[in-house]
Amino acid sequence: MDSPEFHLLISLLLIPVVIWIHIWVRKRKKSRRNESGQEEFGSLGSTLISTLGEGLAILSSLILIIWIVGSILRYLFPAVFGMHM
Repeated sequence: MDSPEFHLLISLLLIPVVIWIHIWVRKRKKSRRNESGQEEFGSLGSTLISTLGEGLAILSSLILIIWIVGSILRYLFPAVFGMHM
């Protein structure tokens, strides 16, 4: 389970998840915009929850992107990372 092929497979399966997270956040922000282009919230609580939730989603997707790129590079260049195939 610790093979580079396994990590490559998992990282390739996570790419659509990262894309979906970014699309989901973008759609949520777009749906809250009014005619003048400003975001509108119902209350301060919904503002905080939406901002924190979307921020954590974007942060987690960026961490996943770093992990995906690392797994792909580890598979393509095992000598650089000190791994034996």
